[in-house]
Amino acid sequence: MTLMIDQTTVAFVSGANRGLGAQFVARLLARGAGKVYAASRQGDTTVLDARVVPVTLDVTDDASVARAASIAGDTTLLINNAGVNRQSAFLAEDAIAHARAELDVNYFGVLRMCRAFAPALKTHEGAIINVLSILARATLRAMGSLCASKAASLRLTESLRGELAPYRVRVIAALPGAIDTDMSRGFEGPKLSPAEVADAALDALDAPSSSASEIYIGAMARDLAAALATDRAATQAQLLATL
Repeated sequence: MTLMIDQTTVAFVSGANRGLGAQFVARLLARGAGKVYAASRQGDTTVLDARVVPVTLDVTDDASVARAASIAGDTTLLINNAGVNRQSAFLAEDAIAHARAELDVNYFGVLRMCRAFAPALKTHEGAIINVLSILARATLRAMGSLCASKAASLRLTESLRGELAPYRVRVIAALPGAIDTDMSRGFEGPKLSPAEVADAALDALDAPSSSASEIYIGAMARDLAAALATDRAATQAQLLATL
């Protein structure tokens, strides 16, 4: 099953006011989407287009998520892009608070959104793209709680894929490497542009579901996934020793 983006596409993008989220909005419009709900905490957007509908959304708040789902009941494509990175190790000061914040957005936020939008997506035989990270598959000691939250969201994505398959709803996990946004500002290595990540994730919709349910975006993500598949223990040990 493939999904084309065209004038019948009604997309909902969380965290849409900047960075990767803003690029998802821009690329959806460029591909001909008929409507894009651009959601953020402030309900603002940097994209001026009649097809864009700003929505105020806090993914950590049940009532806010329910309101957004009610407003956007015609959604055919849900892109869970909102995320937070406290860059905290597990034994760091305030580690519990950091872990709770990351889980509330990166895991429970995705869960809230998927549950709220599932009825509309079932009706329209739509799709979900959950924006995760290659760190859902590996652990860095300096960002242990982020890795845990992304790993939890990957398990969620896999389970939802099975739950929604009978309704012909596609569920895609996008696992990019480092992206040139505020969340990766402390990373000194090569970074992907938000535009190329958005394009790669959207391209997956036009590929067969059997080959594009979990996509690794960028050389860093693909190389790390290959290394983990070859020798997970050695690769993880190397990551923990160096990062």
